[in-house]
Amino acid sequence: MQGLFSLPWLLVLSMMLFGSPGASGSLMTTLSASADAVIRVAPKASDEVLNNPFMGLAPSAGYGDFPMPHRLVYKVLTWRELEPERGAYAFEEVERKYRMDEFASKGVRFILRVVLDYGTDERHMDIPDWLYDEIGGDGVWYDADVGKGFSPNYSNVTLQRHHERLLRALGDRYNDDPRVAFVALGSLGHWGEWHTYMDEELQIPFPALPESDIYVEHYLAAFPDKKLLMRRPYPIAAERGIGLYNDVFGAERGTYDFIDWFENGYRSQLADAFIPAMPEFWRRGPSGGEFGYANEDRMYFDPSRFAGTLDMARRSHLSWIGPSTDIEELDAAERRNLDVFLKTIGYRFAVAAAAYPALWTPGGEAEVEIDVRNDGIAPFYYDWPLELALVDAQGRIAHRHLASEDIREWMPGSRSFRERLAVPAGLPTGAYTLTIAILDPATDRPGVDWAMAGRRGDGRYSLGTVLAVGGAAAP
Repeated sequence: MQGLFSLPWLLVLSMMLFGSPGASGSLMTTLSASADAVIRVAPKASDEVLNNPFMGLAPSAGYGDFPMPHRLVYKVLTWRELEPERGAYAFEEVERKYRMDEFASKGVRFILRVVLDYGTDERHMDIPDWLYDEIGGDGVWYDADVGKGFSPNYSNVTLQRHHERLLRALGDRYNDDPRVAFVALGSLGHWGEWHTYMDEELQIPFPALPESDIYVEHYLAAFPDKKLLMRRPYPIAAERGIGLYNDVFGAERGTYDFIDWFENGYRSQLADAFIPAMPEFWRRGPSGGEFGYANEDRMYFDPSRFAGTLDMARRSHLSWIGPSTDIEELDAAERRNLDVFLKTIGYRFAVAAAAYPALWTPGGEAEVEIDVRNDGIAPFYYDWPLELALVDAQGRIAHRHLASEDIREWMPGSRSFRERLAVPAGLPTGAYTLTIAILDPATDRPGVDWAMAGRRGDGRYSLGTVLAVGGAAAP
């Protein structure tokens, strides 16, 4: 360190401590001795709507070119289209039809739901003909308020056996596929919503808990690395960390009933059992769904109703929501409310403060302390790595460090952690920008936007400047 405190170094150090151009926020400094100088930064917060992975709007993949920013699409797939012939899976045809690769090129991931019964205006069947024959037509053809269709007998062991085989094939295809974000457990009930129609004239059977759990286990076995969601907060969901989805979000009775289910528990006639509460489900599994009335989403953002919409989102710890096509037609007041909604749901990360040594010695260590804030209402659900990096004056990454911190633990609120970085012995002497980023494992590039200033062109965020001293001169 000979010559460290000659005039040029003092000038550089002064710039670093009291307003370096690379710092992203206001700086305060604690100095006990010049060599032990600590830089403290507080990056400026951003109020922008962030278009981030695994959260936000999730329009139908079949909609076309949805005009609003989104990183998710939703697709309901029938068994009939997935396996038109026994053992012959139409995965490639389905992926082409719903433009999976095209969406992936735009950073948009799929939420998939498999259904066996999707009521429509026409008499039809959503399981393959070959499967209908194998189960001997075991089920109920219906023409009711829920539409027309065929509800198979979910207790049929042949149906269960083939369902397990279908899910195994789906898991082989998509468990490791970064194009798929989440898998919603459909399979049971009309539209895969885990209920069947019952009135005085028509009683369509629904399986009790032990049999519905069989179908859940098929999903758990097939998708050990994907986050799953269920329509009902059954005990197996609480036990296995499965999230929940609400297909009537925003509709007051349906949504507050749904919230009451997981907050307090309820007696289920369908399951013929008491379903215990699981109020903390969102810590392990995501919360999602779709708006309750097709083509009427605008009313949820009307100023007269928006407070209720926001309350439902907060109590549900919502991460994503499927809109209808009318959401794009919001007026100015509704659009402002939509922006508030999108800044509330999911996760919203920012560095509140950070502290690190001003001087870094090549071959030594540097400890960085970071206070991170999650201003959203849900965590991030996948194990994406957190990177701290040193970037040189030419914008090149001189050193990358993958932190031990698990971002899945960043619950709503604040969290502090410390990270000790080994400074490369060959790091040239000079000034570097300390950056932070969450990396997408599929690309090894920054994949998450933060709610703060300092975003660089490569997606990393500048925290401030450090000075490497004692190494070779920078080229």
